[in-house]
Parts: sequence; C-alpha cells; structure tokens
Amino acid sequence: MLATEFKTQVEAHAIEHATERLIRRYAGRHDTETVNAAVRHAMQRYGNADIHAFVPVFVERDVRRLLDAPRG
Repeated sequence: MLATEFKTQVEAHAIEHATERLIRRYAGRHDTETVNAAVRHAMQRYGNADIHAFVPVFVERDVRRLLDAPRG
C-alpha cells in the first residue's frame, strides 16, 4: 500500500466519524442530508491541501460554524 493510499484511507475514516458526530449533534435541527452536504462542501475547500493530517478537524469545525450560524 502506498503512503498516499494509507493517508487517504485514514482521512476518509476520520471524516466518516466526524460526519457521524455532526449528525448526532444536529439531530432535530438539521436533517442528515443537510449535514452530509455541508461536509462535502467543506471537504472541497481542502481538496488541494498539501498536508491532510488536520483536514477532518478543519472540516468538522467548518461544518459546526455553518450549521450553528443564525438563519436569516
């Protein structure tokens, strides 16, 4: 297995766990598809990052900010 494949698998696993946490956190306020869409959108922001170690942390933070923002 190449190092990049391992990093991609680790990153994907961490994103899955972050998504699960976000779905639980926002249950009752945002539906699952809204959370998933926010995660996909946030991931695009970091798609060209040189270092991916913290991408899952940044994605989760960005989604929380987005979903916590007042609507209006």
